[in-house]
Amino acid sequence: MIDNNLIKSAHDVSLGGIITAVAKMCIKGKKGINIKKPRYLINEIEYLFAEDQGRYIIEINKKNFRKVADILNKNAVHFDELGITNENELYINDKTKVTIDELSSSNKSWLTNYMSK
Repeated sequence: MIDNNLIKSAHDVSLGGIITAVAKMCIKGKKGINIKKPRYLINEIEYLFAEDQGRYIIEINKKNFRKVADILNKNAVHFDELGITNENELYINDKTKVTIDELSSSNKSWLTNYMSK
C-alpha cells in the first residue's frame, strides 16, 4: 500500500491504545478526526484504550478505500473504519470534543503541570 501511495500517514497502536495513537496523529498532522466505535463492540473504553501490539492506524484518501479494503481482505487482515478526518477537532462518538490546539497544548504542558503540584 505504501509503494502504491495509498497511505497518507500511519501510526502503531501500543501504549495508550487507539486514542493515544490518534491523538498523536492529530497533533502531528494538525487535523482532527470524527471517531466512531464500531457497532459490534460493547466496551468503548476497552476499544479506545486497549494496548494491543501489532495494530496500526492508517490514514487514506476516501477515494482509495475500496482498493485498500481489497488489499487487506486478500491478505486476511482484520480492519475497522475508525473515522473521518476533519479540519481541527477530535470527536469521539459525538460525546467528547477537543480542538487540536487544546490537544497539542495539553500534550506539551501536562508533565510540567503535574510536577508543579
